[in-house]
Amino acid sequence: MARRLGLGTLSARVIGLSALMTLAIISAAFSLTYIAATRIIEQETAEVVEAELRGIVDSSDGGQNLPALVATIRDRAVGESEAIYLLTDRDGVKIVGNLSGWPENVRTDGKWTSVRGVRAPNGKVIEIGAVAYIAPFGTRLLVGRDLRAERNFQAALIESGAVALLAAVLLAGVSGFLLNRLVMRRIGDIDRTSRAIVAGDLSTRIPVRSAGDEFGRLAITLNGMLERIETLVTELRTVTDSLAHDLRTPLTRLKTQIQRGNDAELPDTARRDALGQAADEADRILASFSAMIDIARAEAGAARDQFTEVDLSAVVRDVFELHQPLAEEMGVQLTYSEEASPVKVSGHAQFLAQLVSNLVDNALKHGASGQAVAMAVRRDGDIAEVDVADRGPGIPEEQRIGALKRFGRLDTARTTPGSGLGLSLAATLARMHDGELLLEDNAPGLKVRVRIPALA
Repeated sequence: MARRLGLGTLSARVIGLSALMTLAIISAAFSLTYIAATRIIEQETAEVVEAELRGIVDSSDGGQNLPALVATIRDRAVGESEAIYLLTDRDGVKIVGNLSGWPENVRTDGKWTSVRGVRAPNGKVIEIGAVAYIAPFGTRLLVGRDLRAERNFQAALIESGAVALLAAVLLAGVSGFLLNRLVMRRIGDIDRTSRAIVAGDLSTRIPVRSAGDEFGRLAITLNGMLERIETLVTELRTVTDSLAHDLRTPLTRLKTQIQRGNDAELPDTARRDALGQAADEADRILASFSAMIDIARAEAGAARDQFTEVDLSAVVRDVFELHQPLAEEMGVQLTYSEEASPVKVSGHAQFLAQLVSNLVDNALKHGASGQAVAMAVRRDGDIAEVDVADRGPGIPEEQRIGALKRFGRLDTARTTPGSGLGLSLAATLARMHDGELLLEDNAPGLKVRVRIPALA
């Protein structure tokens, strides 16, 4: 992040854009204020001058009483420092006033006029605003004001505005710098975390500096995503290692059986038995791959768009009826219980049947020594529950998390046929239905409980 203040970086563009926007907004606001203030002052001055002109004219009988008009102008010209008065005859010859002559470009229609380059009695060249009037007998009367005070006010207003504008731009630049620094620090956290992950450290997480702001919530969301990615990658590595480990033995057996089946020195009966065993071994390997594909489909939510209203009681009952002959053949008492009212859920009937079937298969394989497996389906509030409980050796509490992972086989189950994917697939199918799979102690044995949101 060492180059973040370069002219071409986002940081510099943010600061520059912030300063330019502030400059534009304040310039527009000041311009409108300046124009409005100038117009108000000029309008008020014009109204005062026009009122004074009317007062002078009215005091001299509409300008017909010339001596009174002259006396009024003389008196006012002496006492006013900024007031301008001039009375001339019809030829422009000065009669009385504090101007030496009639200014150029001054209209005599009684309208306010601003004139520059007028020489004052003290010899200075000034700008005046005046109203002129043609009195009876052709005399011309001019009443005005020296506009130096107004112009000085306008200059001071411009200077003040320039100072305020400069301060605002500096403040905007500093604010933009501080804001940019805050944003870039958060982006730097994300960048460093991303680089660490690219380098192979999947355990790195984005620091959550404040959980209450947008960056904090984004960091929490991204950390959740990174957690999921790390879990998937770890599972992938575990699956790869476990697949290589667990398939090595059956593939070796498969190779051995095929070699025995091709051994011409063996009797035909032995060769046929060897090929049959090879076919059985291949079926078990294919079953493992099929289970892995089912897990991948379930984790991807491939069938969620096919969810419908499913009678879970009927699904569990069908699985019970399907496995009952096998249980009798194994000498296991398989029982089933359900509530009087159907328990319905939103789901995929085939996957739900596969879920329950995997649990029953697992119980018959590993819990049949207890001679009893119990199946039950019930409703607990807004949750549908399916239980499959056996009386076998069970699973120690510290090993239950591992038993739900792919190829998670306990040491006591290594000699039992299977892929170690049954419980993992069942847990994945439960999550696909927004549910959960719990392993509990059946004292003795194992109770597997599936909890899925039920329909009203």
